[in-house]
Parts: sequence; structure tokens; C-alpha cells
Amino acid sequence: MPTRKLVLFVPVLLILLCLIYLVLPAGPDGPTGNANAREDRTPTCAVENQPVVTDPKTITVNAGEKIQAAIDRARPGDTVLIMPGTYNEGVVVKRNNITLRGQMEGTTRPILDGQKQIGNGVIACGDNFTVENLHVKNYQANGVLTNGPDGVVMRNIFAQDTGEYGLFPVHSKNVLLENNVVTGSSDAALYVGQSDGVIMRNNEAYGNVTGLEIENTSNALAENNYLYNNTAGLLVFVLPDLARKETSNNIVRHNRIIGNNHENFGKPGNTVSRVPPGVGIIVLGPDATEITGNEIRDNRSAALALVSLKTFFPERATFDVGTEPENNRIYNNSLAHNAYDAHPAAKKFGFPAVDIIWDGSGANNTFEQKGATSFPPMLPDSTWSPLVSNAYVKVLGVLRRFS
Repeated sequence: MPTRKLVLFVPVLLILLCLIYLVLPAGPDGPTGNANAREDRTPTCAVENQPVVTDPKTITVNAGEKIQAAIDRARPGDTVLIMPGTYNEGVVVKRNNITLRGQMEGTTRPILDGQKQIGNGVIACGDNFTVENLHVKNYQANGVLTNGPDGVVMRNIFAQDTGEYGLFPVHSKNVLLENNVVTGSSDAALYVGQSDGVIMRNNEAYGNVTGLEIENTSNALAENNYLYNNTAGLLVFVLPDLARKETSNNIVRHNRIIGNNHENFGKPGNTVSRVPPGVGIIVLGPDATEITGNEIRDNRSAALALVSLKTFFPERATFDVGTEPENNRIYNNSLAHNAYDAHPAAKKFGFPAVDIIWDGSGANNTFEQKGATSFPPMLPDSTWSPLVSNAYVKVLGVLRRFS
């Protein structure tokens, strides 16, 4: 081939290859390695299967008596009614269809006080478990925890200084958390993990590392919650090294996420200890999250961040879950006075102080937030064709590699 033609052919070929690269859709987002060894410290209990009674009874616990003694007497279908007073114990519920209810005295609830000597306030593993009207405080690990049940209701609980988690359903199905107040948790105030079918509504969380967290969980609704003065307001995460490998089809709407600028006091080495103060919502790697109608204001570092696991864990080479956020929709939220003084911990991730941070990862993520500042300055919205959106993501990916 003559030299002149070769000189023309090479750049044309390079342009064609670049165009093909931009046009071709990204490959599937999947695991790139095996799970790392991880110690599971979540307490468990073995379910005692008994038939549900046809004549359910109420067993009353008076001040000075033991709640656990009443729970041990209860049959599936019974209610344990706790009278006003202070109870210095942790309790375990192993049977199905048990209700643990505090007797309200005005606005005062019966108190479970672990005196910082007991690990957990309440542990339950039986199906159709309801706990309500309690003040749970001063535990070392968790306030109220369920592990494994189908059917969980946690209602009207004040959890105060209960260790890592306030209310903590894990490996659970059909969960309702409503009208609770949680403060002083060194991980998440209201947490649902590795679960399916969850409603978290009308709760309040303040003075925690994270206010509300949806982790490796699908089909959850977080609605009408008030999250303030936490390190970060609300997290939707998919994390590696857990039994459940996805977070998808969750809705976050009509929440008030205000002034979450608390210094991070998470236990070193825990995932949330990486969370920078001052972010309203962090969306880390999930799929098909809908975030709409939320009031997000006065968060110093950012209103919202949508990022890949690779951004959050830059030192990690492989993951046993898909790392890229896909098909997430962020639209019609009210944003005001965010990103006014980014915390040094937020600056370490390398993003500017803007309302919305997106690291350019994933596919089919759309943003409809008029007037919001953002990084990058141009965000894909619902008017973009899949072809244009895909090409834009690839260009951003190339820029990241050389930045």
C-alpha cells in the first residue's frame, strides 16, 4: 500500500474503531471474583416450631418481673404485654406468631435498659413477629434484631444508644418499620439487610452514622422518614461478601433528609466508617432505584451521590457482586443549600462540591433535577437515547482512566 494511502487509512480505521466502541453496548455487570472471607457476627436463634393456638392469650409482665420468662411461656399467637417500668435484660423470641407489646402510659413506654452490659435488646427469629411501644437503650450491639423471619413489624420504638444498629431486620421478608425514633447508632439507625419486601415509613433518625440503610435488599420502600444530624442521611448499597448478591427495585420517596453533617463515629474497619459526613443520599451500586419527591437540604458535602463500588473501594481488585449502578432514576427532588462546605473526607474521593455527584458508572441511569449543580456538569436524562447515554458513559470512563 502506498505510503500516502496508509497515512490516510490508519486514522480512518482508528475513528471507525472508536465509533464501534461507543456504539456497542456495555457488557453485563457481574461478579469478577469470589467473596472474601467475612465474619458474620449477626446473632441467630433456632425457631421452635409449634402450632398456632386457636385461643390466643395475653401474658402480662409487671415491673420487677422478667420479660423472658413470659416469652418462654407464650405460645404461637399469644401477646406478651409489658407494663410500664424498667427491665434490665435482653430477650430472645424463638416461636412464630408472637407479639411483644409495651403498655403505653401517655407517651411513656416501658424501658429495656441494657446498662451497656448486654449485647442485644431483642432478638427474634420466628415468623410473624411484632414488637411495639418500647424504649430500648444502652445495649452494646443492637437494639431490636430479627434474623430470618417472614413477617416482621417494628412499630413505635425509641431506640437510644444501642450499639451499632437501632432496628436491624436481616435475612427477613415482608418487613414493616414505622413510627420509630432512633439515635446514637454507630452504624445505621434503621437498617434492613439481605431482605425482600420492606416498608420503612414515618420514622425519625438523628445523631447516628447513617439514618436509614437499605443493603443487599430488594423491593423496599422508604417513605416519609425524617433523617437529620446523621453523618449521612440515607444509603442504598449493594456490598460484596454477603450471602445475598443484589440490591434492586427499591423506592426512596417523600423523605426529609436535612443537615446530615455529623462527624463519622463508625467503628474503624466497618463499611460505614468510610462514609463522608455531609451527604444526604448515597447510592452505591444498586439497580433500579427510584428516588423522587424527597426534601434534601443543608447537607454540607452533597445532596446525592451515585457511584460504583469501584469508586468506594478503590483498593479492591475483584468483587463477588455486580459493581455498577444500573437503571436508577433520580427526579423531582427538592434540593436546597447542599454542598456548601465539603467535608475533608468527601474531598478525598476527588469530586467537587456539587448537589449531585455521579462517577459516570453504570448504564441507563437518569437524572431530572432542574437547577441542580452536578459532576459531571451534564447528566443523562430520560430524553437521551440508549445509544447516546451508552456513548456518554464510555467517554466518561475513558476520561476517568486518564484523569
